[in-house]
Amino acid sequence: MFNRVSVTLAILMPVASLTFLTSGCATTINESAPSTIAQNGEADSNAEKTISTIDPLLGRDELLTEMLQSVNALSDAMQKSDQKIATKHLDQIILINDAVRPKILELSDQLAADLDRVVALAKSSVERNRPADADKALRFLPLIIDSLKNF
Repeated sequence: MFNRVSVTLAILMPVASLTFLTSGCATTINESAPSTIAQNGEADSNAEKTISTIDPLLGRDELLTEMLQSVNALSDAMQKSDQKIATKHLDQIILINDAVRPKILELSDQLAADLDRVVALAKSSVERNRPADADKALRFLPLIIDSLKNF
């Protein structure tokens, strides 16, 4: 009989402790977290204003000015936690990068690598929800633009 009680306790103790441990892993909802709600379609209309093609005749400086505006808008959208608008601006940045990168690569492979880093920061800000990366991209892009004045 002593042996039977020991076996029963040996079985019940791990089951009880497992039940106790797993019940402590409850989901907590943070009601104070920012959320995005489009009002009167306002956010959707702003998202549609982004460009979908790039004029191949635009010069390097014009393309970089467009990219700077897009990175600035991306940074603003990330600060507001507006993922939909941020994604639209990221698409625009990638499109501009595809057009301007070959022009920069002709001048300096180091500046092209720096531009790649800016685009990687922009992607990271949206894909990993890191607003600080969008701010870094916004800080670094003007440095690249200024460096290109030497070429």
